[in-house]
Amino acid sequence: MAETRLRLPDETYEQIKQIAGDDAQSVNSTMVVAIEEYIARRRRERYQTMGRKIAERDRELLERLAR
Repeated sequence: MAETRLRLPDETYEQIKQIAGDDAQSVNSTMVVAIEEYIARRRRERYQTMGRKIAERDRELLERLAR
């Protein structure tokens, strides 16, 4: 498991600390979940963008196949 230091603005840290407490988790666990969710969201957005580009590029073919 990798270890890293992360400098956060005080306000951000306090918000994470509050969320961690509300969820009965450690600050570290809460940050790991937040980072994993961010990565998943970026991946979904990337795939959606790729799908839109393919659909636009191949619109005529897709319309013919849908008939």
